[in-house]
Amino acid sequence: MVIFIDLKKEDRIKLFIFAKKNFNSWEELYPELKVSRSMFFKYLSGEYFVPYHIFLKLQKMAKIKIKNYRSINKNKYMEKDITPPFINEELAESFGVLNGDGHISNINYEICVVGSVLEKDYYIYLKKLFEKVFNMKFVISKQKNILRLRTYSKKLSFFLNKEYGLPLGSKSGKLKVPRQFFKSKCLLKAYIRGLFDTDGSFYIRRNKDAVVEIISIDKSYLNNIRAVLNYLEIKCGISGKNLYIYQKKEIYKFFKEIKPANTKHLKKYERYLNICADSAMVNI
Repeated sequence: MVIFIDLKKEDRIKLFIFAKKNFNSWEELYPELKVSRSMFFKYLSGEYFVPYHIFLKLQKMAKIKIKNYRSINKNKYMEKDITPPFINEELAESFGVLNGDGHISNINYEICVVGSVLEKDYYIYLKKLFEKVFNMKFVISKQKNILRLRTYSKKLSFFLNKEYGLPLGSKSGKLKVPRQFFKSKCLLKAYIRGLFDTDGSFYIRRNKDAVVEIISIDKSYLNNIRAVLNYLEIKCGISGKNLYIYQKKEIYKFFKEIKPANTKHLKKYERYLNICADSAMVNI
């Protein structure tokens, strides 16, 4: 059994407001309680009762003692057991996404991917992909101009870290292509697809030249990606924090072999092909 605390509205608000005085914002406070942002605000609003251990922490932070409250005993929530995902192209693509714009929190075990509101169609695609791969419900939420695809699972977070080396918390200096995906070129292509769709860019420079680009401050990881692309016989180069593909035939090969799924890349690539076609007609 777990004890929850039912507080009067004025006491609940007072408790949270006083606790916040030690922090610049709610965003700094809730990680200290080791709860998710959404759960924190459910406690704050009174939608959910406050767990007793969090109640004690808040009192300590607020430096006040609340005497009038009601204790409620509830059966402890048991996290659903995870089903180890199959090693297939969908899993590899999901890992590329997580190594791109994804993140696994080491505080509240949030597994999330963050992108622009302009990528709504792609995030609907990702939601279906992640739920199929991990057999778990994911939610898309909007905050200003940002979309978040996320779920919370301590067991899944630890599994992804232990079995595949996905970093918990900061990704700096810890990224690598999981060794399990070197079993086949199809798996590596799917991984690169997920990475490029979230952390890559495609643009047209002056003189109608195009560039496929992946940016990372982690040089070791960029070299890892270059080795994968070379193994897939796609020529690329590295300059600083940029991995790039300039040659026209290599760009064609990249889109043909990798098959990006994000429409923001596909629309630009289609425009590029139209420019190339128009240019060829002029030269005839």
